Amino acid sequence: MANNETRNNDVNEDDSRVELQSENRVIPVIEEQIIVDKRVVETGRVRISKRVSKREELVDQILRHVVVNRQPVNRAVTEGDFGAFKEGDIEITEHSEEAVVSKQARVTEEVSIGKTVEDREQVVNETVRSTEVDVEEFDGDTKTRGANR
Repeated sequence: MANNETRNNDVNEDDSRVELQSENRVIPVIEEQIIVDKRVVETGRVRISKRVSKREELVDQILRHVVVNRQPVNRAVTEGDFGAFKEGDIEITEHSEEAVVSKQARVTEEVSIGKTVEDREQVVNETVRSTEVDVEEFDGDTKTRGANR
């Protein structure tokens, strides 16, 4: 222990003065710096849900029917009436429209989902410390003072 005490006698703990013997001492000047890293933080979310809905469509159709009307008449016969006064058949075909249904899928809208990137500057309030060293030199009766960061 006595050997250890003689080796470290260059620092007097009572008045915190550094006494130089045969070698130079180095005093580290320390300064804290802010290191800003980034991490991904979830700030929001979007959910888009799709569903299939059903509805019935109404379509107008035209229906045509043959209508036979019989009306009692009492008038004199004309020449045209005698031309129709013979045996025979008259046929009238009845037509109607019938719905023929087919389906066709069509794209009617597109929903785009994406991300945008926005750069922004952010002020980070953090206190940093640094070591400041004041050097006082004594030359005889003159005292010189200098400051170093």
